[in-house]
Amino acid sequence: MDLTIVAATAMQRDAARLQGSAQNLSNALTPGYKKQLLVGAGFAAQMHAAAAPVRAGMVAIAPPQVLLDMSAGTLRSTGSPLDIAIDGEGFFELATPSGPLYTRRGALRIDAGGRLVGAQDLPVMGGSGEIVLSGEPFAIGANGDIVQGGATVARLRVVRFQQPGLLEPTGTGSYRQGGAVPDETAAPIRLRTGFEENSNVDSAREMVAITESVRHFEAMQKIIQGYDEILEKSIRKLGEF
Repeated sequence: MDLTIVAATAMQRDAARLQGSAQNLSNALTPGYKKQLLVGAGFAAQMHAAAAPVRAGMVAIAPPQVLLDMSAGTLRSTGSPLDIAIDGEGFFELATPSGPLYTRRGALRIDAGGRLVGAQDLPVMGGSGEIVLSGEPFAIGANGDIVQGGATVARLRVVRFQQPGLLEPTGTGSYRQGGAVPDETAAPIRLRTGFEENSNVDSAREMVAITESVRHFEAMQKIIQGYDEILEKSIRKLGEF
């Protein structure tokens, strides 16, 4: 078993954890943001991979996988009728030229063309496509119905996923489908008007995670340095014979 492989792999994972924690901290105030989690093989699996023969400088240790922590953030009251929070599971769907995006960020507005838009001024999708409204006042119900002029003109589309942790983050609290599979069950949705969902990032915990990752990285670095020193001394001793 090559201890340098184990230590180097651990250092790579520490670097990935640092990057994830930095990403989480930078989005601690982004509404609807879901923090990233780094999931890798267990210690036993890493040791088994390190003990396997190395071919062409390649090590058979699977890289860590980035998953999303889908726990709900706290709700902040804004009082604005265009701020909508999802109470429970699900994501609003936004239309883009390259395919749909999904977000928990429900800060909505009406653009110059009368379309209901959300994050990055992207159209918010309803059950029948883009939602276009007249200039009359409207209200959004708890079930997603948009009522204007005394009639229901559209319903906000809220998409659920069987494994939402597999969504791929694109920044600003938006996600692509990635490996997540839509859940087509017709469970009722619950929306809160006048509220905005905060990020679920705990800044204090992320700072602790950064400190732990840095210290672990330094410890692995010392192991490699110590191994190199032992190897150097062994070679020098052999040269004396």
